[in-house]
Amino acid sequence: MDFNLIITTQRGNETRCAKEVMVLAKSLDVEDIDFVRTRFPGLLVAKLIGDPLEFVRRAKMVMEKDPWAFKYIQRLVPVQKVCQTEISAMKEVVKELVDKIPQQSSFKVVVSKRGSTLRRDDIIRELAALIDRRVDLERPEVLLQVEIIDENTGISLLSEDDIVSLTKLQERALEG
Repeated sequence: MDFNLIITTQRGNETRCAKEVMVLAKSLDVEDIDFVRTRFPGLLVAKLIGDPLEFVRRAKMVMEKDPWAFKYIQRLVPVQKVCQTEISAMKEVVKELVDKIPQQSSFKVVVSKRGSTLRRDDIIRELAALIDRRVDLERPEVLLQVEIIDENTGISLLSEDDIVSLTKLQERALEG
């Protein structure tokens, strides 16, 4: 499974969510996006042409203008690299990405596991050991986002703002 975007929705709304993402993508001049339903309710993966991080940032700007216009998208998570769900494969990807973390930055490893028997603590310990930066679990400057979906793992270096949560956008809009 090749993907560079993870999308969550409510259980049973996967098709409607995919359509909503397609409309959003078209409004951002992204014509080529392919979806794959996973075996997990409410979880879709997609492959789009171009930079998934840039797509999510642009999508967020559109969604911030009217967060109530979106009924089915719950979260958008960009994925930079995909590998097999084995700690050794994940470590190789992290070794490729670690130089992109500024030396003075703090980081945190975030693991979302679906369909894997690997232990979250083991994954965090093994991957964090490869990153010679300050750990900050409260306000990290960089997230090492690890998204496990069965035998495939998506890994990204992100900031907290690089993950779109519709709930958070709606809460901010209400705060004014």
